[in-house]
Amino acid sequence: MPVSMTEVKKLREMTGAGMLDCKKALEEANGDIEKAKEILRIRGLAKAEKKAGRETKEGLIRIKVTQDRKKGVIVEINCETDFVARNEEFQKLADIILDHIISVEENANREGEGEEILSQKLYGSENKTVEELIKEYIAKIGENIKLTRYCRYDTEDYLHSYVHGGGRIGVLLEFSASDIGEKTLRVVQDIVLQIAAMKPEFVSIESIPEEILEREKRILKEQARQEGKPEHLLDKIVEGKLRKFYQEKVLLEQLFVKEEKKKVSQMLAESGTDVKVKRFCRYEIGGL
Repeated sequence: MPVSMTEVKKLREMTGAGMLDCKKALEEANGDIEKAKEILRIRGLAKAEKKAGRETKEGLIRIKVTQDRKKGVIVEINCETDFVARNEEFQKLADIILDHIISVEENANREGEGEEILSQKLYGSENKTVEELIKEYIAKIGENIKLTRYCRYDTEDYLHSYVHGGGRIGVLLEFSASDIGEKTLRVVQDIVLQIAAMKPEFVSIESIPEEILEREKRILKEQARQEGKPEHLLDKIVEGKLRKFYQEKVLLEQLFVKEEKKKVSQMLAESGTDVKVKRFCRYEIGGL
């Protein structure tokens, strides 16, 4: 089927593949971008799982966690220049939005695109919406501003957060522990540093959604087939490649950044604590 140049450009920005390769993949996938990404990966043409607009975005990752560590919010707010990202007014806007999301109960345990928040009445204001607040700051600062995404955790356990690079990367972590003493906090700080540096996507192998695991197996099998590997060895080859996938994408399977002979799971087992990672949200400016 014919595909538009807009779709081709979007796929190119997401994968780093060439325009012609993106066009062919989209045509083969009948315009389905996710299927086209899969086709490019099988052919070894996708350089990275990039997000559209990554190269030109500036902004700020901001986090707020309540004192009792039971509620937390992470947001990405984008602007046009790094200069504005460091501006006090822009940072003040980010903090107002954080206060709003953490205070409005309909946002409990939700995550998504910032557009979901825009129509909400601003917390503490009688008639102003979040969108109207942002427009006020656009007029004041003189740059376009976008609330890109947010994630709010509510828990009976505990939350911990970390922001790196002046707001370029942020991590919101939910964990369980019998206490939150000094030793526990050292361990969870190591965990958020690990997540910030190594970009895991899942806590454990068991937490990987079945559809993602099946998609990965399908891609790896087809890659091996196209490399000319014998059909009867494909399952074994896929099994070996999956181990590498786990080491890259699964937090507990990653090598611990501070002691690379150990996995994160081993570090936790030997930490002298009962810390268990429940879930995490990692944001990086540009959509990663």
